[in-house]
Amino acid sequence: MSIRRLEVSAKQLRNACDPDKLGFETTDQVKPLYGTIGQERAVSAMELGLDIEAAGFNLFVAGPTGSGRNSALRRFLEQLAAKRPPPGDWGYVHNFKDPAQPMAVTLPCGLMRQFAHDMDDLVAGCRAEIPKAFESEDYSHRIDEVTREIGAKRQRITEQMEKEAVAEGFAITAGPASITPVPLRNGKPMTQEEFAGLSEQEQEEMKKRAETVQHIVGHALADLRRLQKDAAEQAKKVDAELVRFTLTPIIDELQSTYSEFPIIVDYLDQVESDMVEHIEMFKPAEEQPSQSPMQQLGQREEDISVKFKVNVLVDNTECKGAPVVFENNPTYYNLFGRIDYRARFGALATDLTMVKAGATHCANGGYLVLQARDLLTSPLSWESLKRILRSKEIRIENIGEQYSPLPSATLRPQAVPFNAKIIIVGGPDIMRMLEVYDEDFQRFFKVTADFDYVMERTPENIAKYASFIAEQSKAKNLKPFHKTAVAAVIDHSSRLVQHQEKLTTRFMDISDLLTEANYWASKDSAKAVTGDHVKKAVEQHRYRISLTEDRLQELFDDGTIHIATEGRTAGQVNGLAVMSDGNHTFGKPSRITARISLGKGQVVNVERETKLSGRIHDKGFMILQGYIQGKYGQDMPLSLTASIGFEQTYSEIDGDSASSTELYALLSELSGLGIDQGIAVTGSVNQAGEVQAIGGAIFKIEGFYDVCKAKGLTGKQGVMVPKDNLKNILPRDDVVEAVRKGKFHVWGVSTIDEGIEVLTGVPAGVHGNDGAYPKGTVHYLVEQRLLDMAKKARQFEKSLEDEKSEKKPKKSAKAKVKARRKGS
Repeated sequence: MSIRRLEVSAKQLRNACDPDKLGFETTDQVKPLYGTIGQERAVSAMELGLDIEAAGFNLFVAGPTGSGRNSALRRFLEQLAAKRPPPGDWGYVHNFKDPAQPMAVTLPCGLMRQFAHDMDDLVAGCRAEIPKAFESEDYSHRIDEVTREIGAKRQRITEQMEKEAVAEGFAITAGPASITPVPLRNGKPMTQEEFAGLSEQEQEEMKKRAETVQHIVGHALADLRRLQKDAAEQAKKVDAELVRFTLTPIIDELQSTYSEFPIIVDYLDQVESDMVEHIEMFKPAEEQPSQSPMQQLGQREEDISVKFKVNVLVDNTECKGAPVVFENNPTYYNLFGRIDYRARFGALATDLTMVKAGATHCANGGYLVLQARDLLTSPLSWESLKRILRSKEIRIENIGEQYSPLPSATLRPQAVPFNAKIIIVGGPDIMRMLEVYDEDFQRFFKVTADFDYVMERTPENIAKYASFIAEQSKAKNLKPFHKTAVAAVIDHSSRLVQHQEKLTTRFMDISDLLTEANYWASKDSAKAVTGDHVKKAVEQHRYRISLTEDRLQELFDDGTIHIATEGRTAGQVNGLAVMSDGNHTFGKPSRITARISLGKGQVVNVERETKLSGRIHDKGFMILQGYIQGKYGQDMPLSLTASIGFEQTYSEIDGDSASSTELYALLSELSGLGIDQGIAVTGSVNQAGEVQAIGGAIFKIEGFYDVCKAKGLTGKQGVMVPKDNLKNILPRDDVVEAVRKGKFHVWGVSTIDEGIEVLTGVPAGVHGNDGAYPKGTVHYLVEQRLLDMAKKARQFEKSLEDEKSEKKPKKSAKAKVKARRKGS
């Protein structure tokens, strides 16, 4: 096999976008794209979820941050909402039957605000006109008539009482708090001495007549009380007729205006009845009894400024279609409303005007968009949202009232029917978690729209990318982008997703790159952004965030971390790992070594023994053992113990991308063949010896290139990667240039046999017709070494047996005879 055929050319390392094939010079010639790119699956799901009106067909939009899910959703909803009529308004009015439960009413869009104004005008008109009517001559005349009539009747009752009392020989004396009968003698009140001078019979007769008079007085007083009550009722009747005379035309006019809404007509009837019943609210202040502050507090609900007010909960007057609400802070109160309180005379008081709407009220009849992470981390929000979806109504109640050990007297507004689409936006991990752990999730969110992080790199999508760049250029007031700049952005987009045939859909990253490239173009006073400006923006971004990588590189440069880039060494390979400090990902080499000794077929994972190995790395290591046993343990026992470990690593290692590297180190140690230290290796392996794809191939190549460049490029150094990863390789320009000039190399291998030949320069070897490997091949040397070790192990075991047998005492002939007899 020729090693050269495994080498990857510089052309294969790039799928460069040709600027001349884009069809324009600058983005000024490109029509801006307003829409979503590369998310056909997600858009189709959104259309389905938002068009179906059935219960439970709410939407969960999943996708990585920066994929444009929110902006795409906003555009989609705005277009959809514009085609729908605006929903009705909602408000709360006083409930005359149960004042603790303000009544929820709805009116067509824009009418609730007008109704509130009409009610304010009604109250203002009553305040102005009714007191004037009470001060009119007509009212005074009618009250005087009632007073005169009642006075005449009172006079007749009093005169009749006095007449009957005189007939019994008594006069009536009226005191401040009572009426007392006084006996008469000769038409004059009798004194105590005169009464005492009477005989016992006369006194007894006088007492009987006094009782009769007392009954007469009692009947007269009852008649006077009834007369007083009649007087009050007649006066109240006059007041009511006066109020109705002023109020009824206004109420009738309002009822005519809102005649299509029976609930409003009925409410206005109740308003009229209540105003007539509580006439004192409209009488001049001097006619009302004085009240203490605490009495005023107790009568807060009776305050005319509140009782007849309309609390406009939701006003959709300004809506051009269905409401679209993005609630970025989905706390309980922000979502479901609240009841406010106001300090009044040392106590907290509330009324229907202090009932406030939440986002669910504002989105009613439209769409409510929430961020999943914010929703789930806000106490009670998620459970309360599910309760609304279950009951299809919004009930406003404060958190403290739900968990108070004792019920409190407060407002409990009537529930508002809920009919809106809920759209939750979050990462795929949150969606999977809810699907597994929340039994209600799939009941209420039947449609999921998955935003992908990649899309195909087709000519059509490249054209859309150019349109997106043109749109961003105009939206952000950037300079036009030259075709070379667009081509550079396309290439960088593929690098971001580590695939030559894909483009990223994380347009937030692309938008940031465009802004930074525009900055460097402005620094150069260029009329347009060029490819060089884009490349400089990429380089400067990497420079800003690569401090950790540079400090680690210094440890390679000064020899603190041991990495050889020249020469050959048996049992030692340069592995490659991907590291991250949060916002920057990079690759660096790590030395992997293997040592063997006689044993019983054990291969020791040093990292696992020291508890620095992850589960996936352990799996890869066990696959390595399976390969060794299947390859060499068919015809002889494996009489070895091997240890494989990463040198100078002090944190946990995970992943299986080093399993092929560990296998190469072991094969080298067994065969005695030195491995080229100028080659670094990555790739996982299966038990059949096939090399499998891994992640981060770009960063691993660049990481080893930086180390080799610092130590000096020899023209023989390079990186060996799985052949399946070639489509994932888009290294930096300096790496590609080094490959083009032959100063650095990349090899793509499919099997362990191909890889070991690249590393040692010796063919791996294939079984001949006789079942043996050709002499001098890697597998032949490994097999011979294992056979030699098996022989040594057997010889050692035999020597131990011989030594034991020599030390064991021999029985005499007489002892043998005794032993046989005893046994018989």
